[in-house]
Amino acid sequence: MAGRNAGARLAMSVLTLASLALGPLAADTSGLSVLPGAAVWVLALGMVWTLYGRLMRLKRWQAQPGLWALAGLFAAVVTLGQSFQADGTAQWATDHAAQALVMLLGRALLFYAGMRLALEALTAAPRAPRRRGTAWMGPGLFMCWLPWYACLFPGTVSNDSHTQLRQIFGLDPVNNAHPVFQTWLIDLFRRLSDALGLGADGAVALYCVVQAALMAWLLGALLRRMWLEGAPAWLRWGSLAFFALCPIFPVFAFCMGKDTNFAMATLFLAYAVQRAQTLGKPGLGMTLRLALAAVLCLLLRNAGVYLAAVTLGLLLAWTLRRARRKAKLWAMPLGALGALGCAYLTLHLAVLPSLSIAPMPHSEEYSLPLQQVARTVASHDLTPEEARAIDGALALDGLKEAYNGELSDPVKALWREDATPQQKSAFWRMWVRLGLKHPLTYLSATFHNTYGYLYPGYLILIKPNLIVGDQSSRTAQVEGLFAYTVNPASAGVKALDDALLAHPLGRVLLCPGLYGWVTLFAFACLLKRGARGLAVCASPALLTLAGLLLSAVNGYFRYAMPLYFSAPLLMWLVWRSRKAKV
Repeated sequence: MAGRNAGARLAMSVLTLASLALGPLAADTSGLSVLPGAAVWVLALGMVWTLYGRLMRLKRWQAQPGLWALAGLFAAVVTLGQSFQADGTAQWATDHAAQALVMLLGRALLFYAGMRLALEALTAAPRAPRRRGTAWMGPGLFMCWLPWYACLFPGTVSNDSHTQLRQIFGLDPVNNAHPVFQTWLIDLFRRLSDALGLGADGAVALYCVVQAALMAWLLGALLRRMWLEGAPAWLRWGSLAFFALCPIFPVFAFCMGKDTNFAMATLFLAYAVQRAQTLGKPGLGMTLRLALAAVLCLLLRNAGVYLAAVTLGLLLAWTLRRARRKAKLWAMPLGALGALGCAYLTLHLAVLPSLSIAPMPHSEEYSLPLQQVARTVASHDLTPEEARAIDGALALDGLKEAYNGELSDPVKALWREDATPQQKSAFWRMWVRLGLKHPLTYLSATFHNTYGYLYPGYLILIKPNLIVGDQSSRTAQVEGLFAYTVNPASAGVKALDDALLAHPLGRVLLCPGLYGWVTLFAFACLLKRGARGLAVCASPALLTLAGLLLSAVNGYFRYAMPLYFSAPLLMWLVWRSRKAKV
């Protein structure tokens, strides 16, 4: 038996190493250049040998069909992703089918082993709860981030915030493309700083310090709950180290922009849902907490209303199950849904029209279908009828040249906002017809615009990822009106970030793909264990991931911020589901 296991273990290890060595993008060992090339592979062999050894010591280690399916999905995304990363198509995978199959199988084995061992670690019995000595966690996180702030002071201003500042100063008309509430929030800190005589630097500094303090409080509250419930030591301390040391958190904590705020609102909603499920009877305080979290999601991201409404709807359905209906827990999500609906109607039917604020352009919601049409135009000849229908709503001239598989903004810019309803209707009918005629092209366009959110280590280079350092092209937009300082020391932060992103393991940690995996893994585990209530808590992260797959940019850090914030929460939910069906 031991001999057979050793043979299988060796075969699995060799297959995994072969899968890492093959592909249009051979395994990146640039960050391990201190070792000779052969030593890297010997080290890798030792690591996968140990990994599979630990896997095979588990009882019925191979009997997890759901995890096998998930591992196969992840491996397929990475295999196809390498092909698309190399030349923008699946051509390499189809031309080198044998190599692609080895990549698929070897990586599926590796991913299955990692998830199976993680699931085993998340079945640990609870430790003795620690009720004292946890109040330091929020302030402790803030203190850990301060060295970063010393280099970034007064803080970073995101590219979207520069656009909002132009609206604040009357250079552009105010619109809701970037949520107007966030625009007003920036203006509030600008006015407060002017009243205190602190200028633009003071506005940025006040905004960033308040944001970072709230963020540290929120993450600290989650950590304290993990300590109080006796979560495994590796999960507690690992989550603490992740929040304290991963550069994502300090860099975005001290960044004036909507993405950090929305990520906080998403985590706040998920955590509020979890706390509401622990109550034996409805409470006004918890109803207000759910309502506040939901309204913040609405105000800080245009699509946030859908995330909040679906999450609260799922919580309402959970509370209406027979065992909980008598306790009237349904009153909490129902009240929060009412508050969300009132806030939405007030914003869109009263506030925006009365202030003559233009709503978000419809084309902002069309990234995926417009990319599909643009790729079809770039790949196939159109009939005159098809060309007329497309050109009526989407400028056909220059569409082929504008198409970029990973960024829909150039294509969206060609959308004709002045097109008649008949022209738009004809366009959407043609979109359906072209999809039926060229389904593989549509699938290719969809994958090309989304795979970075499920491909650990994929680094998009179209837009800046960690927004630090000189942004002269942006600061020029508000020159003379909002003269904030770009700290010279931020160049060192950018150099450190670039060094981490140049390392293959650093890219896996910092890029969004890993956190897309964590989201799907956690949600699948919760459903498998029948923990529907905890799955509701995980739904904000899952809905965020679904939104990312419809977004304008492939694998963009800022858009994926809620997934980074939610990763420890999701692992904690899986641990909580180990016995009881919640």
